[in-house]
Amino acid sequence: MAASLLISDVEINALVSFFVWPFARILGMMLAEPIFSSRSIPRRFKGGFALMLTVVVAPLLPPMPEVPLVSAAGVAILLNQLLIGIMIGFVMRLVMTVVEMAGMIASAQMGLGFAMFFDPQHSASVPALSRLLSMFVTLLYLAFNGPQIVLSVLLDSFSTLPVGVSVPADSLQALANWGGHIFSWGLWLSLPVVAALLVTNLAIGVMTRAAPQFNIFAFGFPLTLMIGFVALYLAVPLMVPALETVYRESFEFVRAILFKLPAP
Repeated sequence: MAASLLISDVEINALVSFFVWPFARILGMMLAEPIFSSRSIPRRFKGGFALMLTVVVAPLLPPMPEVPLVSAAGVAILLNQLLIGIMIGFVMRLVMTVVEMAGMIASAQMGLGFAMFFDPQHSASVPALSRLLSMFVTLLYLAFNGPQIVLSVLLDSFSTLPVGVSVPADSLQALANWGGHIFSWGLWLSLPVVAALLVTNLAIGVMTRAAPQFNIFAFGFPLTLMIGFVALYLAVPLMVPALETVYRESFEFVRAILFKLPAP
């Protein structure tokens, strides 16, 4: 009777891997996704939420591979699950970086490159304008139900990329190429401010040429600062549909690389 209650090593390994591998994918997403990876959220909450989500999702997943967890193949599967989760969250992190890049470009053109602000998310000093736009795009991300969509994509990924299936090499290449959007989209979002300041600098240059006694330092900097803030004030409402397009393309891209569809 007592012998029948004993659990073999194979059964213990299957039970542990049943939860550990999905937990690794969920935890990887939370390490890279902008909201869940925020340092303002306690680590205990992150770990507890990932564990709770694993307990709810694990019984609904396809059968796990019959591979010992403590083995080379088991560790490879664990790292692969972590990579898949990081890929999902990293795409959303790139959108935040795009806006921060736009803020850095606009700050440099306005002469506010010296106005630095400590960002607890990165543990580094960033331009104050970048921090302001980062908060703005975070609120938009929440308004677009971004975290819910990311969790939906994560849960769907267990069906398209079951545990034990490696990430396709072309998906990694597509993700690397997607990072190039940081510069193009960053310049695109900062273009209204850059264009307004370019016209302003050209006008100041013409006035300086026409009147050499004109003090460009006493008049030019306040003028460019004022024009920059006015252009930014007028451009922020126009960023909402632009960022909505960026988020929509990002969600489509995540589904494309995980569902093995043509990337947009």
